[in-house]
Amino acid sequence: MYIYEDNDIIFMRYFRFLLFPFSIVYMLITSMRNLFFSIGIFRQTTYDVPALGIGNLSTGGTGKSVAVNYFIALFKKEFNVTVLSRGYGRVSKGFRLGDASSTAKTIGDEPKMFLGRHPEIRVGVSNSRREGMEKLLAIPQKGKPAMYIWDDCFQHRWVKPSCMLLLTTYDKPFTKDFLLPVGNLRELSEGSSRADAILVTKCPATISTAEKEYFEQRIQLKKHQKLFFATIKYSDKIHNSERKISLSVLKKISFVLVTGIADPTLLIQFLKNKYLDFEHMQFSDHHVFTDKDVDKIKNKSNGRMVLTTEKDFVRLSKEFDSELLFYLPIEMEVLDGKAKELSEFVRSCSGV
Repeated sequence: MYIYEDNDIIFMRYFRFLLFPFSIVYMLITSMRNLFFSIGIFRQTTYDVPALGIGNLSTGGTGKSVAVNYFIALFKKEFNVTVLSRGYGRVSKGFRLGDASSTAKTIGDEPKMFLGRHPEIRVGVSNSRREGMEKLLAIPQKGKPAMYIWDDCFQHRWVKPSCMLLLTTYDKPFTKDFLLPVGNLRELSEGSSRADAILVTKCPATISTAEKEYFEQRIQLKKHQKLFFATIKYSDKIHNSERKISLSVLKKISFVLVTGIADPTLLIQFLKNKYLDFEHMQFSDHHVFTDKDVDKIKNKSNGRMVLTTEKDFVRLSKEFDSELLFYLPIEMEVLDGKAKELSEFVRSCSGV
């Protein structure tokens, strides 16, 4: 299988081990900041509305967008759901409220994806979560009660959600990671104590009881915390803006897989297990595809189908013929029959 890797990925892979001294400086800065919040020198703002925070300790790849989509789908029938995100990768500044004319450049790829899947919800983006909430609360809503979901907010401590859900992955848990820039942690793993619940994502559906107990021991749950496990489910259809077709079509053709996500390992393994014939072009997370990148993809595909992730499709769809570009949707599934327990925990914790 051919693999093309973006230069940024290759550079960081070989350069990181030289950066250990900078990790020590980074640790001192982040630890001091967290201390100031803990003792009240820095003050957090809370709100009289249900707010679910979803975040992680690492820089990406834990499945936050899949989890956000899960909770949107869970709550949107009962509540007026509003998602608040930074809008990573956008070129706009300040607060923006998404609408039908929004693009990945104006609100970011993930917010655009949420709005595309769930046009009935509100999606706001702001670098400052506090400013974003103030703007959103000033826009009246009618009918159903409000429910806010804050995307990637664990380190945004100027605001505090009603319920904080911390995500970590099965194969790369925060307990085995290192601080930036040597590893991927944004802060020390002790920060996990701020979470109300921890969700281990991207688990194999057959995860054993012994493995779950191992995670619980390594994470060292606090008395107030709950632990849940979830896996990823891939759709049996590939989609684009105009149609859906069976995934089995890919068994008959060779195609190019393009990913601009933090960790495409599970997707690659899923496609390999289907014995599909593809070439992989890997770019960095939230990669902004340039004209040069698009030309490389088109040259590599040479008229073949291009398969990508839903997040990357948001950025690439305008650059390709609609018959050639598709994405494979994914969903989160809570394991052990605990979907109801997780839902009830979030409701109780959020005060809804």
